[in-house]
Amino acid sequence: MKRALGPQNGVFPTPIPLVMSGLGEEASMLALAWIMPAGSKPPALAMVMGRRHHTWELIERCGEFTVNFAPARLFREVDYCGVVSGRDRDKVSESGLTLVESAIVGPPMIAECPYNHECRLMAEYDLPTGSHMIVGEVVQSHANEEVLNAEGTRADVALMDPLVYATGNREYFRLGERLEAAYSCGKTLVKDG
Repeated sequence: MKRALGPQNGVFPTPIPLVMSGLGEEASMLALAWIMPAGSKPPALAMVMGRRHHTWELIERCGEFTVNFAPARLFREVDYCGVVSGRDRDKVSESGLTLVESAIVGPPMIAECPYNHECRLMAEYDLPTGSHMIVGEVVQSHANEEVLNAEGTRADVALMDPLVYATGNREYFRLGERLEAAYSCGKTLVKDG
């Protein structure tokens, strides 16, 4: 039997990358669970955040950002980047994370994150909820060699061991085992005729 819980925004799980923007010494980051693919031609990501965030101000100012997917072992560093403001603290030095130069955009990437996207701001929208949506074009993606698939063309999620987040519950997890290839396993349920 199902029990009514009232309106909730729980989506399980979601990635919780570190979004970095700003140039040089002003570079800062935040942990952001409200992110999703927003297109494939060109590749794009959509993120929802409040305008009050320091990282939003940096994105608005420079028009570029990086999205850095952390491994599960960095859950404390990711949480730190979500609970303090870059306006008041030097998140980079206090978290112990290492910045590396991006190939195309100005904001740096995070070395300890095995999968990264370099993005340019494409569009922004005010949402009726009071939040703000940012859409960024992915202009380059990077993966550490040790997390690439056998062909060397994509990041292997199992090798990445990505940190994921349960919205509503406010808990971090790591992913479990791979089950099957998407867009093919369901075909076994198709009835002929």
